[in-house]
Amino acid sequence: MPLIAYRPEIDGLRAIAVLSVVGFHAFPTILPGGFVGVDIFFVISGYIITRLLSAEWESTGLIDISAFYARRIRRIFPMLVVVIACTLVASSFLLRGIGEVEAVGRSAAASLLFAGNLYFQAQTGGYFDPITERLPLLHLWSLGVEEQFYLLWPIFLVQVMRRRPGQVFEFVATCAACSFLFAFGLSIYSPNAAFYQMPARFWELAGGGLIALSYGNRSAPKPLFLIAGVGFVIVAVVLPTLQLGRASVPLATIGAGMLLYSIHRSDSLGLVGATLRSKPFLFFGKISYSLYLWHWPLLALARALYPDQTSLLVRALLCTVAVGLAWASFRLVESPLRHPSPTTPNRQLIFAGVATSFVLAYCSIVFADAVARDSGEDSPVARISRDFPENRFRCHLRGDEVVVPTQKPGCSSAEGKPVRVAIWGDSYALAWQPLAWALANRESVASISLSRDACPPAIDYDNRKHFLEAQRCREFNAFAIKQAENLDTLILSAAWLVHINEDDFTKRIEETVARVAPRVRNILIIGPTPYQNESAPACVEHPQKAACSVDRHDFDRRATPVRVFVRELQEKHANLTYIEPVEFFCGTDLCPAIKDGYGLYWDTFHVSSTAARKFSEKLFAGSGKGWTASAPTN
Repeated sequence: MPLIAYRPEIDGLRAIAVLSVVGFHAFPTILPGGFVGVDIFFVISGYIITRLLSAEWESTGLIDISAFYARRIRRIFPMLVVVIACTLVASSFLLRGIGEVEAVGRSAAASLLFAGNLYFQAQTGGYFDPITERLPLLHLWSLGVEEQFYLLWPIFLVQVMRRRPGQVFEFVATCAACSFLFAFGLSIYSPNAAFYQMPARFWELAGGGLIALSYGNRSAPKPLFLIAGVGFVIVAVVLPTLQLGRASVPLATIGAGMLLYSIHRSDSLGLVGATLRSKPFLFFGKISYSLYLWHWPLLALARALYPDQTSLLVRALLCTVAVGLAWASFRLVESPLRHPSPTTPNRQLIFAGVATSFVLAYCSIVFADAVARDSGEDSPVARISRDFPENRFRCHLRGDEVVVPTQKPGCSSAEGKPVRVAIWGDSYALAWQPLAWALANRESVASISLSRDACPPAIDYDNRKHFLEAQRCREFNAFAIKQAENLDTLILSAAWLVHINEDDFTKRIEETVARVAPRVRNILIIGPTPYQNESAPACVEHPQKAACSVDRHDFDRRATPVRVFVRELQEKHANLTYIEPVEFFCGTDLCPAIKDGYGLYWDTFHVSSTAARKFSEKLFAGSGKGWTASAPTN
């Protein structure tokens, strides 16, 4: 294969990309926009791969696809295997929550099969979902995008070069434009898919490819100094330090493109070129792949062990360790294995690489499952992790799930009895389902749950999710209003502390109560419960018990607006009662995650079914009406 000239400035740009990502993951308040480093990597990858392939075509009239795949295997696979293996072993010792080690094993398998992005799309509510901080292989989603691009791009490029050799640039530009429009549309209806899927990211990779395919006079350096300078400021200064929302990705692509275009067209870029070629930039650029692989597992496992206690200094030390591991990996693994072996044919290497991927993927799952079995399925950790309603996955709706105009079968507390009780709200309502079930049982009637992810019981409320999910939340609440017409008791539950300070939310709740109050004999509102720093399952064997409690006074301060708001509603509606759970879930000074040997939550904030049942027993004790409640307090 013909070689293209090494441009150290590209390694300098890689340094900007990897330091932005590491900085964002370790110090998100300092570098809130650093996540765009991944987008810079995409543009670089598109440029490098297209430059190599087009140079080979121009020189030989052919593209050796098997040689290309063999190069990708040597470049990517060794370090990927090393990091995944180390992460799996470390997770087996450090992760305590039920399902956590199995999740690492499955994400490892998906990543080894070039589908990490698809796995995380299916398993998370989004890359920025708080739960993702505990997924030590989450960062491999981007590798999945690149691997899928590498798999298809040379085949695609060969076909275009053969059939329309004079229109390659135009054809790629058209595909990039289509991908951009597709990504824009998908971001409205399914932002999670738009984030993770390769077709929605293709325009970034193709942007780098277009620069590699561009031709022009290389003797006009002055305008390129300005282009390179603007690009450098965008990717190295503006984007990492500012959170620009949806504009960040296009700006990162443009900024990286400006720098790559300048590098592609000129051998000297003045101060910008000197900076990118400097020793610190080259150092981080050369180890960028290994550093990207190592840094996130270290940070994620530390957060899993010590939530909200990984200080600035600790995170800085972890990043330093990641740099050391990356340097050693570059010297001992990446560099020695990057060059082809004259004794190993490309096709043989490809076959061995693919076979090894499948074998290691299988081994990852088997290893993780074995570790989980050894930890004991009936252990306290396992029991607490599973302490949620049995019908959770059958009857509770995901945020993107279509609203069904009728109740699903098997989602009533007592089949055959009239439904006179319902609990309505988001996932908090799902968690409090046992209370509704207990109330219905006392009245010898049935209860149903009307619960949906991130959808509080507020009619016409914008839940701040993407277009499709917000619309389906509104449709769901309209359905719930109709279900409430024939009820005796309606229980409302939601993440009150998340929404209470939004004027629109309180207005929508007032409208909801006003709508149902004339039709329902009793309206019960379950008050907020603490949001723990650590999940209850992990607290069973947590080395620092203080991490498993929150300050009662701080919680009361945050809950006061909810209590005041409900008191105002009670003045307007005599049939509304506030259920105050704080005395059950908190002591005088602290609100723990574990009480009397059982978990109060199945994670960090959803009330466990055991806690909901025991609270119900105390709530209904000695009550002739079927329920009692404490008055709201400041």
